[in-house]
Amino acid sequence: MTRFELVTEWRIGSSLDEVWEAISHCECWPQWWRGLSNVVEVSAGGRDGVGTLFRFSWKGVLPYHLVFDIRTTRVERLRIIEGVASGDVSGVGIWRFAREDGVTVVRYEWTVRMAAPRMKVLAWVAGPLLRWNHNKVMEWGGRGLARHLRSDLCVVQTGAPSVAPTK
Repeated sequence: MTRFELVTEWRIGSSLDEVWEAISHCECWPQWWRGLSNVVEVSAGGRDGVGTLFRFSWKGVLPYHLVFDIRTTRVERLRIIEGVASGDVSGVGIWRFAREDGVTVVRYEWTVRMAAPRMKVLAWVAGPLLRWNHNKVMEWGGRGLARHLRSDLCVVQTGAPSVAPTK
């Protein structure tokens, strides 16, 4: 299997409350996030959202689709949203929120393994392309969020994601 450690940072010229509100309602993301075709709530969690299970259907630049579930495991209002993924990918995603220099900073850390057999093979052969595709989808998300919030500022930075074979 191949593991991906991907990091994206968005700097949005909107308030922390506005950005939090948009990100914390993932069922609305397809309205502004290109590449995300569908989000369905599979089962509800607690009032804070912990335990909620969502199913996501994604299509990036490359000719494949990913479908996976994410169960929310941690919510700290205006600070952190964490979830565990299963399906075509498995792993953990963490959204972190902060204010710096007058802008809202959103950092997404996505540590996943390809779980679907077709994706495992593709990951071994085309890991750099998969990272590039992920980064492009995240760029679409940051720019889409900025448009959605009518922000005049959006800076998207992707870290140096790594692909490491596991034994």
